[in-house]
Amino acid sequence: RYVSERSVAPSSAAASGETSVRLSSSAAQPMVGLGTWQAPKGQVREAVKAALEGGYVHLDCAAAYANEEEVGEALADAFARGVARRDDLFITSKLWNDRRRPADVRAGLLQTLKDLRLEYLDLYLIHWPVCWRRGTLLQDDADASILECWRELERCVDEGLIRSIGVSNFSEAKLEELIRDARIKPALNQIESHPLLPNTELVRWCQSNGVAVTAYSPLAQGGKVFADETVVSIAAKHGVTPAQVLLRWNVERGVVVIPKSVTPARIAQNADVFGFGLDADDMRRMESLDADTTTTPSPWSDVGPAARRNRILRPLLSAVLRPFFWIVRVDVQRMGRRGFISWAWSRDENLD
Repeated sequence: RYVSERSVAPSSAAASGETSVRLSSSAAQPMVGLGTWQAPKGQVREAVKAALEGGYVHLDCAAAYANEEEVGEALADAFARGVARRDDLFITSKLWNDRRRPADVRAGLLQTLKDLRLEYLDLYLIHWPVCWRRGTLLQDDADASILECWRELERCVDEGLIRSIGVSNFSEAKLEELIRDARIKPALNQIESHPLLPNTELVRWCQSNGVAVTAYSPLAQGGKVFADETVVSIAAKHGVTPAQVLLRWNVERGVVVIPKSVTPARIAQNADVFGFGLDADDMRRMESLDADTTTTPSPWSDVGPAARRNRILRPLLSAVLRPFFWIVRVDVQRMGRRGFISWAWSRDENLD
């Protein structure tokens, strides 16, 4: 299985060949997990099945991915067949952007637990450092706050609904502010990180402050980076694939990776990154790939290169969408299901 019984600090995981990192909550998070972002319905169930049968013990989910129900079906099937035991798995999910008031935080968590068919989450993250009005997109809620949301997450930890809590897409400044006021320190920051956008300063800051880092889009969504001469030559040197080089690069930095795939062979290959290592020369050569290039299209992101674009795009889209939400409201957590869209004046138990 792709997790060892040993675990170490986030900044030194790769040095001793470890396959998990110890979070500030004392939980051990496997360094490779299956990502489920953009995994289509009808395929994600089989992807999770293949991952669990292949030995994965770490799954990364989110309400906004609109596939947690199907992930839950795969988990229930694996438990019933004895393929996996709940206590052996590390399952992460994320709280969407319009769930910041205490009642909404709890409702969002309970819906995720219901969809995943679980009694608790190993890790629950605030998906983005924004506060939107319930049922809207890009419409700020002046009466909600990240700290208020965090306080409710802390209560959910106290009640045993969550084992560890953290954040995603937080800048150093926003994370530092939260750490200052939090009773339970954020265990992890999930950010975009790959050789084209290493986010080295943020990674180092997090790790030096006891906050582990998970990299989403660790393969930079493939494409031309797989054909890059540097990546190809390092892969040939070690007898592995370009994808494995990209994943191992983050592992060497003590960063957890959650590559997404729905192909069983690639799912297995993505986890096979502990049989080789990148030396100092490899890591130096990989630095040349840094192009300050993001793969995230999110118009609300305020970190990295997306922040520059979104200084104009975000307020523009907010203004364009405002009249729309006078008429309708959306529940992103129910995307693709009954209750996703409703009239703004209607009473909907999912939004109350």
